[in-house]
Amino acid sequence: MPKISAPTVAEHREQRRAALLDAAAALILRSGNFTVAEVATEVGLSRSAVYEYYSSASDLIADVLVDELADWSDALDRATRDHEAPGPRIEAWVTAVLEYVSDGRHALVRAAGSVDLPPTRRAEVQTLHRDLIRPLHAAITDLGVADAGVMSGLVWGVVDSTITRLEAGTTTAEEALPVVLAFIQGGLNSSVLGRL
Repeated sequence: MPKISAPTVAEHREQRRAALLDAAAALILRSGNFTVAEVATEVGLSRSAVYEYYSSASDLIADVLVDELADWSDALDRATRDHEAPGPRIEAWVTAVLEYVSDGRHALVRAAGSVDLPPTRRAEVQTLHRDLIRPLHAAITDLGVADAGVMSGLVWGVVDSTITRLEAGTTTAEEALPVVLAFIQGGLNSSVLGRL
């Protein structure tokens, strides 16, 4: 029986899986893609050992994305949960998204997002990506906006455009945040008052 580096086989497998995910994330950030052989070298395993955990490099990339999007979603939930009123929840959500991007954490999602994934894994990642706006949608619904889904999509469009500018280095989160919040607040106020 092969040696394991944890108290149980299950813990050993989880440690190896985590090491594979960390290695894949590092490779994605360095070059945007990788081969199973590169991940194996990074972790110090054989290619066949990697295939015990993942059937392909794209399957491994999908798990990197799933883990990162779940972490991002958790961060947005934490940022908004302490605010009862919808306005402060929206502000907390926007602030948390821009902080996530300006801290460099979004680079992994952006880099891995361009990789061609198997259709079922792509659908899973897309669902998790859509879940990011769940706290925003709930706050907009609580404002009494007639079509919270459409408004949430419009707010995401403004925030996504800001993400592009942040990553291009044409603005900072500190510069963009008050402008984005004022723009969103104006749109939400118009919608609630029926003038949109």
